[in-house]
Amino acid sequence: MYRSKILIVALLIITVLTIFIFQKREVIFQEGNPVPFAIAASKMILQDKEVVKIERQDENSGESNLYLVKQGEMDPFIKMMEKNGWEFTNRDIIQNRLDFERENQSIGLGYRYYTRYYTIIESPKIF
Repeated sequence: MYRSKILIVALLIITVLTIFIFQKREVIFQEGNPVPFAIAASKMILQDKEVVKIERQDENSGESNLYLVKQGEMDPFIKMMEKNGWEFTNRDIIQNRLDFERENQSIGLGYRYYTRYYTIIESPKIF
């Protein structure tokens, strides 16, 4: 009797989770594999970090690094870039771009909103 109740509760939980994931699959998988993004978000919460590099293991990661910041808070990322020798010049809100300069180089880093709590900043792997 006791085992059957545990089995029913476990099946009910699995069913509810499956339905939830199926209903929200566009949001959950909007950036591909959600695990690296969940790990980065948990680092921000648990370790109280302001900027977290998203560690992706897939071959489709391309030629860029991704950084996660809290929505609208670009200052920690700008300070990180300035520590690496880049000077912040402009934030283009219309094109979702941060512009930096160093010596005779200039670069524009795009960003996009990831859920209502976080922003993803994409930078080349030269950093």
